Amino acid sequence: RVGVHIADVSAYVKPGTPLDVEAQERANSTYLVGTVIPMLPHALSNGLCSLVEAQDRLTKTCFITFSDQADIVAVSFANTVICSNKRLTYKQAFAFMNEDDLDVVRKTPLPPKHQTGSTGRSLDEVNDDEMKLLQKYIRKSWDIAKVLRQRRFKKGSLDLDMTSVKLYVDEEGYTDRIEKEFNDESHQLIEEFMLSANEQVARAMKRSNFPSIYRVHDEPEDEKLQELRETMITFGVQCGNLSKPREMSMLLKKLKEHPQGYTLKVQVLRSLKQAQYRASADGHYGLAKPDYTHFTSPIRRYSDLIVHRVLDGYMHKTGVDSAPNEPDIRYTQGKLLSLGDHLSVAERNSVDAERDSVKTKLLEFYERELKKPEKKSFKAIITDVKNHGLFIELTDSLAFGMVHISQLDDDFYHASNDGTSLIGRRTHKTYSLGQYIMVEVNRVDRYKRQIDFRVTATTDKIDRRLDPKKNRRSKGRQASADRIKKGGHKRSSVAPLTKGGSAKKRAKTKARPFKKGKKKS
Repeated sequence: RVGVHIADVSAYVKPGTPLDVEAQERANSTYLVGTVIPMLPHALSNGLCSLVEAQDRLTKTCFITFSDQADIVAVSFANTVICSNKRLTYKQAFAFMNEDDLDVVRKTPLPPKHQTGSTGRSLDEVNDDEMKLLQKYIRKSWDIAKVLRQRRFKKGSLDLDMTSVKLYVDEEGYTDRIEKEFNDESHQLIEEFMLSANEQVARAMKRSNFPSIYRVHDEPEDEKLQELRETMITFGVQCGNLSKPREMSMLLKKLKEHPQGYTLKVQVLRSLKQAQYRASADGHYGLAKPDYTHFTSPIRRYSDLIVHRVLDGYMHKTGVDSAPNEPDIRYTQGKLLSLGDHLSVAERNSVDAERDSVKTKLLEFYERELKKPEKKSFKAIITDVKNHGLFIELTDSLAFGMVHISQLDDDFYHASNDGTSLIGRRTHKTYSLGQYIMVEVNRVDRYKRQIDFRVTATTDKIDRRLDPKKNRRSKGRQASADRIKKGGHKRSSVAPLTKGGSAKKRAKTKARPFKKGKKKS
């Protein structure tokens, strides 16, 4: 039996109070680089509602009982009190899952405290018996989660996880470290049980006809799917009938191995409709689930707080011992419709603000690199070739930039006939699509949000999946690419740095924090 324990925010935030009104207005927490604009006051989000180690906390729990084959055989809900035995970072959990030597697990490095908050006891303070027990529970949980994950994708769930970067700031607020974030097994373990809990709560609400709010993701439009298919063919990626979730899932699997996978995956995301909050259980296309809601993050999402209150009513009606004598509120369908619209808009505003924050901090980071007396070289891959230069993506930060043809001053360069290379007239030196090069920062334009680079070294290494000799493109490649980018090569607006132009949208998130906090790792 697995217990998914979620902080019981509804025990502290009562409907109609000033605290509730403000939380509803904010709708969610917004995570900017180095800080957070919280939905709830710091005393709740990082205090009473934070499941810190060795402290009793009020929680709402979804208990799920699994068979030996990882089939769900029983589900129940309860208001509970838990005391966390040990808080782990994802890196520590990953070490428990994959390393047998407990002394090696103990040496797993921790991020600086100002970047993660309290981690409880050091693993050096945990005896071998407790370490072995932790490892046993984690590995057993992964055995179940792994099966759940395999079944989910077999049913047509889409793997929409994007390789992303996390920016860490120093105590003065400047970015001092950039790390790629990978969705490894430790993240997947948590994800699968959270998805299961969300699904089970949604099913219970739907079966009992309790007015509630759901997380809905509608099917994509046929026209968008046809445009996506043409885009993929343009970049040499074959795909089937994308109206079938299994074909879409196969496409995403191919993109994992594609050098331009990040950029192309962005095109997949753009072809899909945005998920939203709705007062009806209309299914979740991306997860291939007919019933789905958000239950697991009431500290940072008001939608989840609504679901917790509805769950209190459900437990009261079904006679759960720990249910309240009377639920705090009963939502009407009309009220939930209005809330769904508000929460969906607020979520999009927060996402825009968070992306904008990352872009701004990356610009700042490379601007500081530019001012250093000793220039640092960065590894990059050529992602597109134009008459006026090379578009590149840095492999460490996923930042996009350009090497203008004027910076290739060792020769006069012209585009090849197929548009996949720049060739030197005298030396015949070639810069080709998919080639890895070393670059340094040449110019940072904060207003245009662009970074220009110059080449410091070249390699003969070309990712063969983008090699024009191995991957023949049709004559319509240029026209198709221009159709995608609409009026020239735009620096992707959802990549860490936009490829040209200012951001189209300005975040509307209200910046009225109770107190600035830090997002925990």
